[in-house]
Amino acid sequence: MQVKFARQRAADGFFKKAASTALLAGGIIGLAATSGLAETRSDYKYTKNSQTLISFYEKWSSGSDRDVVIHPTSSKVSKATRTVSRGAKKPASDNITDAEILAQNEAAANDPLEPLNRLIFGFNEVLDMVVLTPVSHTYRAIVPDPIRAGISGVIANIKAPITFANDLLQGNPERAKTTVMRFLINSTAGLGGFVDAAEAAGFEKHTEDFGQTLAVWGIGTGPYLVAPLFGPTTPRHIIGRVADTAAAPTTWILADLSLLERSSPTIADVVTGHEAILDDVKALRESSPDFYASVRDIYRQSRSSAVLNGDLEVDPIPDLPIE
Repeated sequence: MQVKFARQRAADGFFKKAASTALLAGGIIGLAATSGLAETRSDYKYTKNSQTLISFYEKWSSGSDRDVVIHPTSSKVSKATRTVSRGAKKPASDNITDAEILAQNEAAANDPLEPLNRLIFGFNEVLDMVVLTPVSHTYRAIVPDPIRAGISGVIANIKAPITFANDLLQGNPERAKTTVMRFLINSTAGLGGFVDAAEAAGFEKHTEDFGQTLAVWGIGTGPYLVAPLFGPTTPRHIIGRVADTAAAPTTWILADLSLLERSSPTIADVVTGHEAILDDVKALRESSPDFYASVRDIYRQSRSSAVLNGDLEVDPIPDLPIE
C-alpha cells in the first residue's frame, strides 16, 4: 500500500508539471483558452477569477474550482522553459521496492538518452495539448464518423504502393498480391478508398514500411529516441520513414507545389491518425503512473507486432502521434 501511495504521488507531481507546462506554453503561443479548447472541454467556464496557470491546474485537477480564466503573459516564458526542463526528470521514486527498481532499469535498458528524450517528450506534449488535440477534437466534432472513416480509407489507399514495395522487399508475394488487389478494388469500386470494398471482397488490410523491412533483413532497432514533432522512434524507424517518404508517389506528384500543398497529405494523416486514438491516449494519461514510460513500452510493442505482422498482441495505441 505504501508503494502504491508513493507511486501515485510521483504520478501526480509528474502530470502537474507536464500539464502546467502545456498550459504555460499554450498561453505563450496564444492558444491557451481558445474556442477550440472551450468546445472540446465544455466543462470549463472562464470567468473573471484570475489565477496563475499552475494554481488553475491544481484546482481543476482536484475538482475544487473550474470557474477560472487564464491570462498568459510574456513574463512566463522563462518559467515555462524551467518547467519543461523539470518535466524531463524522472518521477519521484521514494519507497519503491528493489523489484520495481530492477523493472524500471530493465525497461530503460535501451533508452540511454532518457533525460533528453523526456525533455523532447515534454515539448511534444505541449504541442499535442495546445495544437494537435484541439484540432483533432474540432475535426471529430465537425466531420461525421462515416466521413472520417472514408477519409482515413483514402489516405490508407494512397499509401498502398509503399506497402506493396515493402511486401516484395520482405519476400511476401502473397501479401503483395493482397495489397495490389486492395488497391485496384478500392481505387475503383471503393471510390478511391472511401469505402473499403476490398475488405468486403475478402482482402484484409495490412501495412508495411521500410523500417519493418530493415527489421526483416536483420538490422537492429537501435536505441529508443523521441524526435521533436514525430514522437517515439528508433534509428531504424527514422531511416525507414525517410525512405518511405522519398519513395511515396505523393512526394513526386506534389514536388512542384508549395510547401503547404506538399505537406497536406502528411497533415491529413497526422490529424486523422491522432483523432482515432484520442480516447486511448486520454485514458493512458489518466491511468499511467509514468506516461513517458508507458508510451515507450507501447511503442516498442507496437513496432514488434508490426514486424511480426500482428503475431504479437499489444495495447491498442500506435506510435504517438502517428506511425
